Amino acid sequence: MGGGVVTSPAVLPRQNRAQTLLLSLAALLAALVFLALVVIAVTVVAWIVLGLFDALPDPDRKWPRLTAWAIALVPAAALVLAFFVSRRSEGGTFYDQQRTNRWISVLLVVTIIGLLVALGEAIAASVTFSSYWALVGAGLASVLGVGAAVYANFRGSDAVLSSARARTPDPARERVLFDVVRELSIAANMPPPRVAVIDDASINALAVGTNPRNATIAVTSGALAALDREELQGVVGHELSHIRNLDSRYGVYVAVLVGLVALVTDGFLRIVVEGWRNGVFLRGADSDDSKGAIAGLAIGVGAGILLLLIAAVLRVFAPLASLFVQAAVSRQREYLADATSVELTRNPTGLARALSQIRDNPLPLARVNRGSQHLWFNSPLGATDDSGWHLLATHPTLDARIARLSALYPQGISGGIGQGGRGDQQP
Repeated sequence: MGGGVVTSPAVLPRQNRAQTLLLSLAALLAALVFLALVVIAVTVVAWIVLGLFDALPDPDRKWPRLTAWAIALVPAAALVLAFFVSRRSEGGTFYDQQRTNRWISVLLVVTIIGLLVALGEAIAASVTFSSYWALVGAGLASVLGVGAAVYANFRGSDAVLSSARARTPDPARERVLFDVVRELSIAANMPPPRVAVIDDASINALAVGTNPRNATIAVTSGALAALDREELQGVVGHELSHIRNLDSRYGVYVAVLVGLVALVTDGFLRIVVEGWRNGVFLRGADSDDSKGAIAGLAIGVGAGILLLLIAAVLRVFAPLASLFVQAAVSRQREYLADATSVELTRNPTGLARALSQIRDNPLPLARVNRGSQHLWFNSPLGATDDSGWHLLATHPTLDARIARLSALYPQGISGGIGQGGRGDQQP
């Protein structure tokens, strides 16, 4: 499939026992957290039912507070372990890194669900000032989070494609896209995914799907018009790699859950603002007793200000935290998908030229959705640098990706990018 043949991606030193132990710990923590979410949901429902029948014992008041803090620490623990595993997994063979990425995906999805649970807990606690009701909020949020994950598993891909306005391609007019997807699917030893086209002048693509059997690759019409066959092979190979490495599953889950976190925090802020507009926090002034009216007014205003501050902080912090999780280790996934694309096409030059085309023709997507930015071949929001300060960037810069390919395959890249050459095969 084109020139610049290479035999395989660069092979890194093998994992040591410490890395294997970390992966085992990651799997154990993920299982425990999912079990904890189920136990929380069942316990809270049972607690509500017992409360309705006045059958609750009078427990020690410490346990709900301790439980609430433990629940709030779950996403932080999962995120720290995911980053630790990610750092320690640098090295290992190409396929070891694929396996590590899958476990990190589980941990990061657990982190976002845990963040949603902690968010429900914080909202309930700020409204009721009760540790018991904080646990109720956590239980309801856990049900919501798991439900969102189930929705993402069955309908998330369709939702992402619908938001991007993807359409079914014309088999005659866009035949090259069908051919490239089929031939690279054979090389990847996987069923061909569905194909879609997004009518947009920019050069971009995305892959969605929870497994190779229900996956879809969508390519912009701008990419079909601007890229030659070898460049298109590089882009499609990159997206097939995300499907094969199960990055697309993680991406769909995160797109749905990140949107849900933003929806919940925005909804809570709107409720508090509407409360102020409707005078809910000023009702203490209706008392006949002047002192009672002033005291009631002070309490109402104080509670309203506190709720407004909490809602504003959650509205800023929670989506920011979820976006940070969204960006976590995404850069390494992009590098890995680039290398896997070269494994499939045996042609690093085509992919490098496609990256160069996007860099030299930076047309933005007409419809940009921050929640799904990590799913695209190139971030629709752009990235200005690769420094540690650019923490929310889901992709490395195009120059960094080209440089990585040049470092891995110096003979295959030389003469292709520098001269701006195009492949012999044209669509």
